[in-house]
Amino acid sequence: MSGTHVLVIDDDPDVREALRLILEPHGYRMTLCATGPQGREAAAKETPDVILLDIMLATVSEGFHVAYELKKNERLADVPIIMISSIGETMGMDYARELGSDYMPAELFLRKPLDAARVLKEVEKAIGKAHSAQA
Repeated sequence: MSGTHVLVIDDDPDVREALRLILEPHGYRMTLCATGPQGREAAAKETPDVILLDIMLATVSEGFHVAYELKKNERLADVPIIMISSIGETMGMDYARELGSDYMPAELFLRKPLDAARVLKEVEKAIGKAHSAQA
């Protein structure tokens, strides 16, 4: 996995650092962004292999808007997006049922608090699927 690029977009510095500590030792190259605009700019500069995106950034639904914009970009449309949040549980919503729909433009939803082993497994799986689909 050396050199595989992971883009993290999350407004919580502790979550960004935790994801870096989970993935970097496994050879992933990390780009950490605190806002949706920073994340879109980073993705435009260098196409990531996978994006970990918080739902609730500056607003309750900003992560959805960022995901829509990324998926509309032809160069980024096939980059897997893993949405992460605690908002679903807090609000009694089951985002996992909506995956791949217009409502949830992502391949996977992970609830916070994040489990390190599951994050690593799902990132590897998402990248593997994306690379095999491109082959």
